[in-house]
Amino acid sequence: MREEVDVIVDLVVQKKMDDAKQRLNHLVPEVSSEYGRGAILALNGILNVLDNKNEKMSDYDKILRAAERIPRLQTIDDMDRGYLQTMTKWAKKSRSPPRDLESADHT
Repeated sequence: MREEVDVIVDLVVQKKMDDAKQRLNHLVPEVSSEYGRGAILALNGILNVLDNKNEKMSDYDKILRAAERIPRLQTIDDMDRGYLQTMTKWAKKSRSPPRDLESADHT
């Protein structure tokens, strides 16, 4: 399950939305765990935001901060964990590299 989620996240980062949607549709019937349900919810949300080109919803740094804080503030179940971990994977892979790294590549 987690490997398939990673593959779908990578497809989204590569902007291969149709491939990501197709893999997600094949994965949904196989999901039986709460973790998996949370991951599916996150992936559906990510795809919806990107399909609607809502840039305000894809502030990667804010997503990462929230995903790190929530488990410290409250007890989370497996579904929450699946959701948060999937959002974190996507946000980390999607955000642009820090400015220091960009300038170091050009020197």
